[in-house]
Amino acid sequence: MWSVSLDWIVLAVLVFWAVGAYNRIMRLRTACVQAFGALDSYLQQAQGLLSEWSATQTMDEDPTAPRRLADAAWQQSLAAMGAALAAARARPLHAPTVQRFERSHEAQFVAWQALKNLPGSPDEAAWRLRWQQQQAQTGLAADQFNTAVAQYNAAIAQFPARVLAWFFGFRAARALQPALGGPLPDTAA
Repeated sequence: MWSVSLDWIVLAVLVFWAVGAYNRIMRLRTACVQAFGALDSYLQQAQGLLSEWSATQTMDEDPTAPRRLADAAWQQSLAAMGAALAAARARPLHAPTVQRFERSHEAQFVAWQALKNLPGSPDEAAWRLRWQQQQAQTGLAADQFNTAVAQYNAAIAQFPARVLAWFFGFRAARALQPALGGPLPDTAA
């Protein structure tokens, strides 16, 4: 009789532990998704600001070949970044999706460098200030997302929660590059 009671006690402890560990992992996943939601809103604002900047450019009646190529690359990078951001919004903890998002951000940076260095590109101090404020907010949101991802990854890597994570299919998430919030349009240089 005593051994049956001990078996039930051990089983109850394991069940309560599993439920608690699962709830902790789900809370950390939710924190990651919420942190990406905040980052997403700042990135959308940044995309709007970049589109606004692009619309203020003066276009010659007969633009040069480098200007046409830079404009085409810029428009393509805006579209690619929008698509990558939408995909990352849908799956912020999926490592390959986040990696594609980072690559789109890097491609947008390259297109920006080509466009802003052409003659006739606006370089207003007011726009630079707005951009720097936007990037500061984006950088903080990226740091919060990275912190949430680090906590989630640490939780699913701990034993015995690792067994539970494996059973439910939880995979490690990818943190964003530290420079995600910073390097895009640096018109001060």
